[in-house]
Amino acid sequence: MKVLGFVGSPRKKGNTAILVDTFLNGASSAGADVKKFFLEDHTINQCMGCYRNCVLKPGYKCATFRDDMDTLLPEMVSSDLILFASPYYCSSYTAIMARFLERCLPLWEVEIVGELGTMNAFKFINNHLKGKKAVTGLVQDFKDPATAELAVKAFEETLGKTYMMQIVEKIHVTDVRDIGDINNKTAVLEKIFSIGKKLAQMLTPQMCDWSWSGDSNKMNSEI
Repeated sequence: MKVLGFVGSPRKKGNTAILVDTFLNGASSAGADVKKFFLEDHTINQCMGCYRNCVLKPGYKCATFRDDMDTLLPEMVSSDLILFASPYYCSSYTAIMARFLERCLPLWEVEIVGELGTMNAFKFINNHLKGKKAVTGLVQDFKDPATAELAVKAFEETLGKTYMMQIVEKIHVTDVRDIGDINNKTAVLEKIFSIGKKLAQMLTPQMCDWSWSGDSNKMNSEI
């Protein structure tokens, strides 16, 4: 099994990075092959909105840019579970996380079957992220988790609706401000570790039961 963690923070030793490390350590303890990607280390150009050029050509490649997305997209396709983690900035996830998610569009494959500009313009041939298991991670300094509701919804809309991934867990850490503050929350880190371990265990055929009612309140780990 293969588990990925994408860090959308500009701080390599920040609270979001620690969250991802802890989650991946939990998954690794259950036998998963884990990889962490610090997005700021990668060259990811801004999507130019050409749209049709990407999704009409199979092969997971942007039609405009040759950059590190050529490596990251196949990694996502070959994975079993992906953690997308970001600090809470300006009512959403970070700009680098947004840029990365926008550039995942080549994982769609469509055919033009109708008038462009209408809802019936495209027919989906393939969506290489559809049904893939996703976990969201959000870190904020405010104590009230409702403060970051827009960021939570942004992840849900992008991953769940646009890319049709199955969000199996949402990790939301509150009340952390300075770099490394999350290390003072021992119970929080233990829970994140256990979530990573539990989900990796569920990837095994003997334990695989991924039915989900769609009630996000039942799976939101506000810790």
